[in-house]
Amino acid sequence: MNLTIFAAGAILAFVAPAGAQESEPSTWRDPDTRCVYLKVNDTLSLRYRRDGSPDCASVPQVSVGTTITRDDFRELSRAIESLRRDVGAVRREIDRLQPTR
Repeated sequence: MNLTIFAAGAILAFVAPAGAQESEPSTWRDPDTRCVYLKVNDTLSLRYRRDGSPDCASVPQVSVGTTITRDDFRELSRAIESLRRDVGAVRREIDRLQPTR
């Protein structure tokens, strides 16, 4: 048992420094296409935006509407109130099942 724990610890001690030696990827922009690439050692890979589109100047960015409507707010308020009622019901059930001291 102790030998297994020691072996696992030794393996982790040797693996951790190897992971720390990996270099951070740098970025490179192609002057022709103006796309951004991640450069790790000798490999280049296209960088993507959060929405999944390529990080290129020629690709239009999708603008996401961040406005919240009254209906959205009303629906969110109803969901919170329903959740509050459910939590209250669970609390009452727990109090009912616990013996009084």
